[in-house]
Amino acid sequence: MKALLALPGAALAAQPAGSLVAILVLAWLARKLGLGGDPRITGEDHARALAEEAICGFDPEAICIDRAGIGALARDRGGRVLLIRQHGSHFAARQLASHAGVRLDGRFLSIATDDTRFGKVTLDLGDQAQVWAASLRRLGAGA
Repeated sequence: MKALLALPGAALAAQPAGSLVAILVLAWLARKLGLGGDPRITGEDHARALAEEAICGFDPEAICIDRAGIGALARDRGGRVLLIRQHGSHFAARQLASHAGVRLDGRFLSIATDDTRFGKVTLDLGDQAQVWAASLRRLGAGA
């Protein structure tokens, strides 16, 4: 050990190497625990599971997923519409009560909920954007 300390260059080289090993171990551990990442909705089955997780018993009959997988809209038989969006490394969902915060711009549908903490979401729904915008106009009509 004394011989190693006598070589200042070896000590200087050992410190960055030790730091690099520690960083790689932490990165490996984070990956194993599923931390971080960029989650996406991978398909209708995934969107259905997220809807059921958000509202127990919510069984979507219609689902439209954003082209990038960052969000989705789901409608059940009762006409309830659920907005699912990326929230950090997880997903969050809110039931839409009205069409007040809905704006259509070509293939993009922007939706703001009554919950300001949830924020505004813009979904690229392609050809389905107009269909969903029209159907969302019926929200809150019976209230």
